[in-house]
Amino acid sequence: MYSRRYIDISSESLKDPVVVLGLPGIANVGTIAVRALTKILDAKVVLDFFSEDFPPRIIVKNGITHFPKSSLYLYRAAPDEPHDILIVTADYQPSSGAGIFEYAEFLAQEFATLDVSSVYALAAYEVSYEAFFDSYPNPPRVFVSAGSDKMLQSLTQLDGTVPTKEGVINGANGFIPAWVSSMYDMEGACLLGETMGVIKRDYRASKTLLEKLMILLDIQLDFSIIDDDVQKVMEFIEWAKSEISERIPPKEGDESPPDRYIG
Repeated sequence: MYSRRYIDISSESLKDPVVVLGLPGIANVGTIAVRALTKILDAKVVLDFFSEDFPPRIIVKNGITHFPKSSLYLYRAAPDEPHDILIVTADYQPSSGAGIFEYAEFLAQEFATLDVSSVYALAAYEVSYEAFFDSYPNPPRVFVSAGSDKMLQSLTQLDGTVPTKEGVINGANGFIPAWVSSMYDMEGACLLGETMGVIKRDYRASKTLLEKLMILLDIQLDFSIIDDDVQKVMEFIEWAKSEISERIPPKEGDESPPDRYIG
């Protein structure tokens, strides 16, 4: 792992710091959430770090090349806010198991040095079309898991959260909070916003995750900067639902067609 540090921080200067993590994944839910949070808070970049396990691709924007990286940002709390917030973003996730282990350990050591108390990962929970439309247009459900009963209890007290009963969470978004809670003296939690596979950038799920997280962290923020994108997602969902209704004939005796996969 290679790194470039821009700000040296001492743990003594931080106010009960917590980490918010969102790496690229399904519907870009975690990435959208943390990048919006970074912008709203005007968080400052602390370091960039580079994994040999990232895909060998160079990002080009307006003709300028950018080497794929991860970044750690810092927001220092206002006097009436309880936590400084460290935010982790990335262009990619590590592509192998060994790479994720190395990545998680690098971050865990950084967090331990800064006396981080809790790590919250934001990502997506993909459900079938049937399950998605069973709850829509209610806000997306948030599926939660944690490394301790105490943390899980705090998560499940929030409206709209569902404890993840069983299964696996693939990738670094699930691995990192579990790693820090298992190997270091930190709390780790994973909040997964409900989405479906045809949504490529689910701002609706991202905003829901941010709203739940702010309740947990006791911070009030305005997320209206992504409202236009949320509205576009809603319009797409309505289109998808109409497509399903048109393509799937109703069963005999049914008044409305069932939700199915879009073929």
